Amino acid sequence: MSELHQTLVQLTLTQHLLALVFLLSYGTALGSMFGTAGRLRALALALLTASGFAAVTHPWEHGVLLAICAIGGVGLFIAVAWTLSAIAASDRWASGTQTPTRSSGPSPELRDAAAQAVTRAAQAVKRRRHHRTT
Repeated sequence: MSELHQTLVQLTLTQHLLALVFLLSYGTALGSMFGTAGRLRALALALLTASGFAAVTHPWEHGVLLAICAIGGVGLFIAVAWTLSAIAASDRWASGTQTPTRSSGPSPELRDAAAQAVTRAAQAVKRRRHHRTT
């Protein structure tokens, strides 16, 4: 364990940057911010940077161990966050302060307001075009 600690102490800027890119791309690959293609690209980048991190770490086994610990840490964080979210949601539903509801889409008032805003914007564009030509 002291050898792994010594490796952590001796990390260079390059290794820190590779670890940062790995964590960011791994989190992006797990999330749902991007579609399938974006998540696959993020996964490829995570694998590439983790391999690069292990390659520039001496000995390389410590780089692999650190990458695995990072994956475990992210997984632990997700599990704790999900558990706390589930506990908070069940407490609110049990107390009656929040009932689970399913959205049926935007309200009619919101749709009308959006339609009016689009109509006004289109009219403003037409007026500007008309003033430019006259």
